[in-house]
Amino acid sequence: MPQLRISPEGIAEHFWLVPDNKPAFVIEPDDLDLSDDLLDRIEAWGDAFDAVFDPANPTATRFASPEAEIVWRAEGHAIAAAIREELGDEWDVETRF
Repeated sequence: MPQLRISPEGIAEHFWLVPDNKPAFVIEPDDLDLSDDLLDRIEAWGDAFDAVFDPANPTATRFASPEAEIVWRAEGHAIAAAIREELGDEWDVETRF
């Protein structure tokens, strides 16, 4: 079963394919069989993270407010659920954010 990890770890590094017994590698959402509407949501969600990501000090990355982070996380979980629905049972989708 293919495993998709949603884990923002850098600019445009949000989605990872996790093969068995090998390191995870970045995958573009466009490479998955997802609807255009969902891809648009993913892009907006990723852009929101990229806007606050501090590449010089990733642990210092902060959203403008706790509420903004709550909204971003909620949308991430909603996106993960939509991905699970579109990809079906043959994919394992996990979140780390």
